[in-house]
Amino acid sequence: MKTIQQNNSTLNQLPPICRMNLYRRILTQFRYVGTELFRRSICLFMIFFAILFTNFTGSVLSCTNILVSKGASVDGSVSITYTADSAGFFPQLSIFPAKDHKPDAVMIVPENEFHPEIKIKQTPHTYQVIGVIWEAGTSHGDHFPRQGCINEFQLAIAETTFGGHEDLVNPKAAINYPMLMTFALQRAKTAREAINVMVNLVDEYGYCDEGESISIADTKEAWVFEIVGTGPRELSKGNNAVWVAKRVPDGEISVHANQARIGEIPEQNDPDNCFYSGNIKKFAIEQKLYDPNSGKPFRFDDAYGKIDAKSKRVCESRVWSIFNRAAPSQNFSPEYHRGNKKAAPYSWSIKPDKKLSIADIMALMRDNYEGTEFDMTKGIDAGNYGTPRRWRPLYWKVKGDENEYAWERPISTQQTGFSIVTQSRSNLPDPVGGILWYGVDDSFLTCYFPLYCGISELPKSFIIGSIREFSWDSTWWVTNLLSNYANLKYSVITPDIIAVQKELESKFFALQNPVEKTATEIFKSNPELSKQYLTDYSITQAELVAARWKKLAIDTFTKHNDGYVRTQEGKYPNEAAAYPEEWLKLVLKEKPTAFKLPVEKKHALDRDFFEKSARKIFESGFDNLTIQKDIETKKEKSKCINKIIVDVRLNKFDIFFADAELIESLANKTYDTNKTKTEIAKSIVLINTQTVPKFVQFAINWFNTGKYEDKELEICKRVLETFIETEKNQSKK
Repeated sequence: MKTIQQNNSTLNQLPPICRMNLYRRILTQFRYVGTELFRRSICLFMIFFAILFTNFTGSVLSCTNILVSKGASVDGSVSITYTADSAGFFPQLSIFPAKDHKPDAVMIVPENEFHPEIKIKQTPHTYQVIGVIWEAGTSHGDHFPRQGCINEFQLAIAETTFGGHEDLVNPKAAINYPMLMTFALQRAKTAREAINVMVNLVDEYGYCDEGESISIADTKEAWVFEIVGTGPRELSKGNNAVWVAKRVPDGEISVHANQARIGEIPEQNDPDNCFYSGNIKKFAIEQKLYDPNSGKPFRFDDAYGKIDAKSKRVCESRVWSIFNRAAPSQNFSPEYHRGNKKAAPYSWSIKPDKKLSIADIMALMRDNYEGTEFDMTKGIDAGNYGTPRRWRPLYWKVKGDENEYAWERPISTQQTGFSIVTQSRSNLPDPVGGILWYGVDDSFLTCYFPLYCGISELPKSFIIGSIREFSWDSTWWVTNLLSNYANLKYSVITPDIIAVQKELESKFFALQNPVEKTATEIFKSNPELSKQYLTDYSITQAELVAARWKKLAIDTFTKHNDGYVRTQEGKYPNEAAAYPEEWLKLVLKEKPTAFKLPVEKKHALDRDFFEKSARKIFESGFDNLTIQKDIETKKEKSKCINKIIVDVRLNKFDIFFADAELIESLANKTYDTNKTKTEIAKSIVLINTQTVPKFVQFAINWFNTGKYEDKELEICKRVLETFIETEKNQSKK
């Protein structure tokens, strides 16, 4: 998925294909101006302007796909994941229903300055697809506002944009990547059929988009299809695109994240594992993207991917993280994604240390490099509450510094429109076996819920709303609002969100087996009723998430107010949530004296220490007083002790303030334990235990137990001495 360019220019807030569409609209204003030669000159100027403008500003590509083969999953599912990442994305869940078409039915791509009107032939029948519609009038909603995710035969598709060489975009072509994905789902039942559909479409109508990696999964296999254009030119079959398709070996997983991932290809097409367009090497040689005399093997990613240190940092880091967490035993090195030119690229696929469940795959999609040296919740860049979010632009410079820098780019990110995890299973009927686990906004804080691929209706909360206006009725907006609020005090607020997330998702996993068993039984005699059963179930769970997230948002805003964390009893503590100590150390490193208070002469051990120790002495002594046996409950005992502490304070007994000699003896451990015991014993002889306050009785009884620490001996001694001194002073009066 393309992201919005990071620049102050409004024009540059569009991804390249959208800017190209804008240029097309601008050029229509020149339709009747000057000669044909003049108009064509302007046209070419605008194309090169678009290319240069894109190169100058740079782009940050932002989607992540994981592909899990049948043999790598716990239950034999084939799964793919997808984060649709880009600022301003507002997905509206949609069903593109199955439909029969007349023999002459076509879809129209309107004419523009680059090509005349193009008619794309419809097939006699298109299959039902669940996907999203991008809002009209936004940068993502004009050219082709639909994007399919899964069809009624469990065929699932996702993508990440790798961009590649901008001059390979062909504005004269008609097909972009959302068209490829959606048309493939509407016309194919298997992954290999989907690849053939996409190849035939671009062969006839051309490919007008940037370099794209498309993940495809059916009930048996997972494939990646990578494609680039062949530059501005007239369409001609066999030369409208360069493409390659590669299967994920069974028992393994693969990942791509906005960087071409297919490397070396076999000398001959291998339809079972890897096959490609006939021009794949020839065109690269013509464009000087590959030198056949270099002695190096031809690699699709090297030739067409435009890989550099910047793209490795924000793309291959995600690949490394997923591989590293799925197979920690393999000790994947970070050297490649850190830009070490000598480091080898990561493998096309790996075998995970253990087979993955759907919950495991979701966990892989929730990642901020926690626990690694790139942990985004640590350091001054994480702010005072460890937020892993970094606001755009990802690439940045500082005045006076020639270096360019890049924030880490995690799998979880704030500008995710929606994310999915799919399941396709050959052991179940299609309406039961295919699931689109769907979540909106940041994948780390979203809640995934199941949408079965054969359902006929969708949850209202996920099909309404607009990016132009917040609405409590739109779950996308509620989720987005809560996630943004959580980023203010990430380490304090997110645990509450994750607790509800785990509660709901655990429930969905627990229900999955019995729900599917029931649906399968119904399917045997009444397939339509089975679909309706799954429709009702899917909508119910989705609306449950919507309701819980709205309540969670309200509860969160109430609980975390003005920096305080409200208690369950509705009270506010005296202090707000403390700043993390690691961050405070960074603050002091930055400003070592700015917040420092003047040094005052003060005892090394404070009043709190003495009060806590005295309280322990009183409680232990309390237990050994026979006169207190009528107080049985802990609550009554606690009340009694609290009253004694208050009485001591009110009577101004200076028990909790030690003199310098005592503090020094406790701090340096220079006191003599046996001597202290003797002095306490002498003090007891001087005290009439029948008439002294209870706190003195408690201290004496505690001493008589013989169970104490050395420091507490000194405190007990001080308690008794203070009382004796007080008595002496009163007798003098």
